[in-house]
Amino acid sequence: MPKKAAELVGGIDIGGTKLHAVVADQQGRVLGRARKKSKAERGFAPLMRRAAEVLGDACRTAGVKRPRLAAVGVGAPSPVLPDGTAVRAPNLGWENVPLVETLARALKLPVHAANDCDAGTFGELVFGAARGASTAIGLFMGTGLGGSIVIDGKLVTGANHKAAELGHMVVVVGGRRCGCGNRGCLEAYASKAGMLRRIRHHVLCEGHQTLLGELLDGDFSAIRSSVLAEAYGAEDPLTVETLHEAADVLGAAVGSLLTMLGPEVVVLGGGVLEQLGRALLPRIESAAARSTFPRSAFGDSELRLSRLGDDAVALGAVALALRRTGDGR
Repeated sequence: MPKKAAELVGGIDIGGTKLHAVVADQQGRVLGRARKKSKAERGFAPLMRRAAEVLGDACRTAGVKRPRLAAVGVGAPSPVLPDGTAVRAPNLGWENVPLVETLARALKLPVHAANDCDAGTFGELVFGAARGASTAIGLFMGTGLGGSIVIDGKLVTGANHKAAELGHMVVVVGGRRCGCGNRGCLEAYASKAGMLRRIRHHVLCEGHQTLLGELLDGDFSAIRSSVLAEAYGAEDPLTVETLHEAADVLGAAVGSLLTMLGPEVVVLGGGVLEQLGRALLPRIESAAARSTFPRSAFGDSELRLSRLGDDAVALGAVALALRRTGDGR
């Protein structure tokens, strides 16, 4: 029996390299999915057209027409102001772009947007690994390191709607240069971009040998999580050392967050941890336990791997759209 229009919501995950869309119901059941390359270098307007197209593809996969959707949620790699302006997305070349207004005009549907990690954490809270919790933290290790905080069921965005950029907490004073321009950020150590900079330095500047050279055909300009997992599984020394450092630093940051906020659940996700989460989780937990004060507080929270995987941001955008339109929880 076909779903009622009000039960169906679209979700779009806008990333630096890919667009991922879902059509889902109020329970988070995904009826259709679709993907496209972002092609962000073409500019904001073409990317918005591609976002509309990928949602249309997801609708076709779900067997529904786009006008049947009650609303559309969007997760974008930028702080998003209440008026729908995306403040800054370096990977997309955005500065103060009218995200919601533009996409709503293209889709002719209500659009609700949020930072992608806010959406991912909220998705895990409503549909995934943190379901049933009221206070949770999400940390997502992919190309960058993003995070978000939920307290009493509400996202923490601060008075300026730009807060909880957890990847840019300084964890090493005067440490490695981060892509944001600062030094010592969590992202500079616990992200693919940060790890790749470390690996590239050891290989190109210090002459270290690594299986990654073979797996990447000598091209150290980018790296996939699956390649890191393959090299780690083969016990490549440089890969193991780099990933263990990332896990230790991430764990120490988790311990600090447990000390500050005492969440019920910390969800760990993103492409790297989708591939390597089970292998690295014990190390992350050990580092977190050593860094939590009082030490006993570590046992009051639970570290869990993401359950929504690649759908986390898109489904979180669905959950936020449901909440904001009053159709969901």
